[in-house]
Amino acid sequence: MEPKSSYTYLESKVTDIYAYDVDVHITDFPASADRKWLYFFSLQVNFTHHDEWAHGGFQWSGTPEFQDNNNKGVNWGGKSDWEEHGGVGVNNTPFSWECDRWYRYRVWRVDEDSEGYHRWLFAVMDYATNVEHRFGMVRTKSQSIASAVVFSETGYGVQCDSPTTRVEWRSPCLHSPSGQSTPHRIVANYNGTCANPNNTNQGLLSSSPISWFHETNTKRIINPNVCIWPTSSSLTNV
Repeated sequence: MEPKSSYTYLESKVTDIYAYDVDVHITDFPASADRKWLYFFSLQVNFTHHDEWAHGGFQWSGTPEFQDNNNKGVNWGGKSDWEEHGGVGVNNTPFSWECDRWYRYRVWRVDEDSEGYHRWLFAVMDYATNVEHRFGMVRTKSQSIASAVVFSETGYGVQCDSPTTRVEWRSPCLHSPSGQSTPHRIVANYNGTCANPNNTNQGLLSSSPISWFHETNTKRIINPNVCIWPTSSSLTNV
């Protein structure tokens, strides 16, 4: 039995999205995580055509690029119907992310390459230092982002009763020619095989700013396919 993943779908009616941002804050992480385990806290953007997608975020992983950095790094890569996983670009970069520290993930369309593909950059801004770190490109045939999701993934031996991980997400923002906006709906989902009281859960923390959490080894309160924002009390502000 494994936690696998918690997903939060960021649904929007906006078209021609060329950038997406979201804040991330790891509040709980195992003090002695096994070096073989995988944790991935990611923003995934799904592009408009060719089944193209890319995800980027913090990893705890035994991948060779991270082994000399205490298993910590940033993964940014994707897939399409014309390239296998990693074919549109893959970047594994050592990065010493920390718990109890706010960061901002950012994906944006940079330019076109010499072959006419659209290039997308992933970056992490550290709020404590106000420094942005950039982690390479993926390239797509699509010109725009269709939708986005944030997820917390586990694997390679993480069990339902493994020490708790908890991540907070905040202030999702999408950018289009019409300006900046927030998703119109945020929906919870999961694909794990755990059960209470050692389950996965997520839920809304605040409507202003919009923030929510993912947690493992806990009791599930929010069921799959539940809209966690807007709530009935926040509908007048949407």
